[in-house]
Amino acid sequence: MLGLQPERLGPLLDPDAPLVGLRDEFAARWPALARVPWFPALGDGACSNVGAGCTSPERAALMVGTSGALRVSWATDAIAPPEGLWCYRVDRRRILLGGSLANGGSVYAWLAETLRLGPPREIEEKLAGLEPDAHGLTVLSFLAGERSTGWMSAARGAVVGLSLATRPIDILQAGLETVAYRFALIHERLREVCPRADAVVTTGGALAASPAWTRIMADVLGVPVSPCLEAEGSARGAALLGLEALGAIPSVEAVAARVGPPVAPDLARHACYKDALGRHRELYAALMPFFTAAPGGLGRPRRSAG
Repeated sequence: MLGLQPERLGPLLDPDAPLVGLRDEFAARWPALARVPWFPALGDGACSNVGAGCTSPERAALMVGTSGALRVSWATDAIAPPEGLWCYRVDRRRILLGGSLANGGSVYAWLAETLRLGPPREIEEKLAGLEPDAHGLTVLSFLAGERSTGWMSAARGAVVGLSLATRPIDILQAGLETVAYRFALIHERLREVCPRADAVVTTGGALAASPAWTRIMADVLGVPVSPCLEAEGSARGAALLGLEALGAIPSVEAVAARVGPPVAPDLARHACYKDALGRHRELYAALMPFFTAAPGGLGRPRRSAG
């Protein structure tokens, strides 16, 4: 469709077969690098999983920064991605399966600023004392459109159930719970392929800064959530893949990542959130046709909304 010919593209490479050396003009400029191996570029998400030690179908990496992603990586020959998720290769042996959100920590930041909720410490103290889903609100958190699982770029945020009793902290809590619901929908589909993905390791700054949100994530997902203690996980993952290719380590799996104590889910709170997730699904289904037909919308989703 682009009229792009194969000869315009670089060769397909794998980390276990790096290019060695530089062209003459660059070798003359940087003689110390003239004969070193050059590895192909690797995906940031793939490197993050490796750096966090999430390289088996039993352990998923949950990244919450401005946006968010939930990914599983492992060695396999073939994979059929469930609808709504994406899949690409880490290297010739490993794949990365997951889903992504356009709205992660940006939801927290936008609500905290817009509702003037005060310093983070005060917000955390208020959130820690709230019961799950006690606000009576149902929210869509699509401030920047939807990625997984329905891929509706034109989707927008919504808050249903406001009353005179609703407080700003209630709206924030409902928004954070809703981001967790979106991850729960991704996790549900990941389990179609990885039924034992019962451990989650968090990366990114948003959850590290909010123990209350980490608690919400564990209770919504219903699995233990542990913080990754490795700094710069993506850089660490890239280094490990390079060391594996050079034979300096037996495998990336042989070098364990440092992980903090897990936050175990509360089963009663998890049951409460399962009911709330049902309301979220209903609101999603009710409003998606509106966003599809709204003026300025970006058209219908490429995949069925689910």
